Order: sequence, then structure tokens, then C-alpha cells
Amino acid sequence: MSSEKAKEMQKQAEEISTILKNSGYRAGLIALSKDIGTAINAFGTRKDALNTIYNIIENLDDKDKLILLSLILGINLGDE
Repeated sequence: MSSEKAKEMQKQAEEISTILKNSGYRAGLIALSKDIGTAINAFGTRKDALNTIYNIIENLDDKDKLILLSLILGINLGDE
């Protein structure tokens, strides 16, 4: 991905975060993805942001938790 496209995606994630903060949300995690890359923006206190991430993971089913863990650890689970 070009540097310009990466900056544009990151700017969009930040703009969405700003809209949500201005709407009263105290914490959030914005993740945008295209075939060319991903942009992530977290807002709120560290505790609130981590709690948001924890709640996302807690609500995943076991198969999705395994996929997430493999992504974090860099383990290839195959094509499925």
C-alpha cells in the first residue's frame, strides 16, 4: 500500500473516532480494512479501550477466538 493511501485510511479512522467522541462515546476501537491495508484508531482512556477490546474478544465464539489467537501469534491455520 502506498504511503498516501495508508495516511488516507488512518485519517478516515481518526475522523470516525472524533465523530463518536463528540457524540458522547467515552471509548471505542475503529478498524477499517481494504484489500490494500488496515487502519486502526482507539480512543478513550487506556482502561476503557482495553475493556472494549476485552468485551469484543469475550463475545467471539470459540472458533473465532482461535483464529484471533493464531493471528496474534503468527500461526498459519491453513486456508479455512
